[in-house]
Amino acid sequence: MNATSPLNPVTLLALLGWACALPAQAAEPPADPVRPLWSVNGFGTVGLAHSDQHAGDYVFDNLQPSGTGRNRQWTGDVDSRLGLQLTANFTPQLSGVVQVVSEYRWNDSYRPLISWANLKYAITPDLSVRVGRIGLASFLASDSRRVGYSNMTARPPIEVYRLLALKESDGVDASYRTHFSGFSNTTSILYGKRTVTNTRGIDVHSTAVMGVFDTLERGPLILHAAYQQRDVDNQNPPRGRFMSLGAAWDPGPWFVSGEWVRVGNYDGKGVKAIREAWYVNGGMRFGTLAPYVTLSELRPLTDTGNIPVAQRTYAAGLRWDAARNVDFKVQWDQLHLGSTSYGTLQNVVAGAPRGGHVNVVSVLADFLY
Repeated sequence: MNATSPLNPVTLLALLGWACALPAQAAEPPADPVRPLWSVNGFGTVGLAHSDQHAGDYVFDNLQPSGTGRNRQWTGDVDSRLGLQLTANFTPQLSGVVQVVSEYRWNDSYRPLISWANLKYAITPDLSVRVGRIGLASFLASDSRRVGYSNMTARPPIEVYRLLALKESDGVDASYRTHFSGFSNTTSILYGKRTVTNTRGIDVHSTAVMGVFDTLERGPLILHAAYQQRDVDNQNPPRGRFMSLGAAWDPGPWFVSGEWVRVGNYDGKGVKAIREAWYVNGGMRFGTLAPYVTLSELRPLTDTGNIPVAQRTYAAGLRWDAARNVDFKVQWDQLHLGSTSYGTLQNVVAGAPRGGHVNVVSVLADFLY
């Protein structure tokens, strides 16, 4: 998340505990031979994107100040990023994680940010609590939305994933896992707060962030549901709500997934905006090659008197797993903007005609290390 405010005390304690405990135990053998005392992992994406729309910018995240189209014909800022994750297993029950990500941010820089920083305590093998900066499990790909290699497509569909800028929370959560008839079900509840900085350089404070998340798994099947609410200081009234449903089926030779989300917020004048979005993605695997197609849509459910944000996207792409932990992708997106809308384009030229089509071509490489 693009935030300039310092970590709150809870998160600082998590970082301090991680940093202080690691040197003290680094020379000792791990208590659990399966899990090392500490480990370092990373991920990254190097990509280029091109848009044929010169009146506005195509961006993935509405916290990106510019993209491809109006400002640059080709840019790596839409998708490129580098991440590093440090994990420490202090005891079989106590662990800590810190994840640092460098990606294109609100201030036109790649200044690294701390996306995760928390301590986890397993009360039982199926019941655990965490404290610190915690990723929100709002979507199917919440944990992997920044890890390009974990996503079959070039990027998660923007119609769905841009509807919630809040990616993490500074606070606490608890998770409980149950097992029955071959199923594994994980339910978690979360409470915290978070500050993000928008593209105008204004800090937006979210407090009383509360969420309930549930994931049901069996073999190739994943079902996910989420409900989240928070108070935002630039809304009147401040309460914003988010809910989502998602499903994925990946038996190996082929794969399919889909998500639906609904978001309700108010602006500073008390006007309520409800938006809904969904996508369906599917493809086949032929050895190391995996062609895929995606259909996604974002539409407003209320009339706020402002220019609506509405679009439908048809996408097709090809993923090539060239080596272990390395893939290459090429993807074509065609955005069909609402007849009275600029869709999700940013930095639109004043007076530009609304509606129409936008073609975006993306070429990128993902890697783990």
